[in-house]
Amino acid sequence: MKETENFDEFLTVWESLPRSNHPFLPARKSCGPSTLGALLTQTAIFQYRGKHDLTLQFVGTEMERLSGLTGSGVNYYDIIADEFKPLMHLYHETVFGTPCGAYIGDVITTRSGATYLFETMQFPICDDDGDVNHMLAYGYGRRPAGNLGDRDVSDRKGQHIRDLHYMDLGAGAPSNCIINYEARP
Repeated sequence: MKETENFDEFLTVWESLPRSNHPFLPARKSCGPSTLGALLTQTAIFQYRGKHDLTLQFVGTEMERLSGLTGSGVNYYDIIADEFKPLMHLYHETVFGTPCGAYIGDVITTRSGATYLFETMQFPICDDDGDVNHMLAYGYGRRPAGNLGDRDVSDRKGQHIRDLHYMDLGAGAPSNCIINYEARP
């Protein structure tokens, strides 16, 4: 997939993370400064507790700048548009239930009207018991330089997802995807 070229270093680090609590996923405790190093600024870690409950536990400074996510303890579902929640719930059920990863290309709009492509890879990770209930997200963006304002909160909608591809991490992955804003089976 062409989209992965911005993620080569992240994917190398991902492959090197120990898989001691799950057959093919690293544990939350393995995703910290000593393993992620310089990539930590571009990462976020969430805890998934079920339907409409994805709590931000950590967000690096660059991920915060690009995504507009701020403050650990925030529930992602509290900051997205209501009409987007069913689609995101289906997405999270797929990522955590399969489990599989995903590449997402999201067109972000700031409050000043500037737009940029924000790309993430979002991979499930497990807890100490091997339960798949956390997510490691790594983000890369081409945000224009300068102070263009924060992400517009009302901008968190499904229509802004340009591309979405599921990625097999060991248990398979759905073939349905979004390419250039169009859902495909």
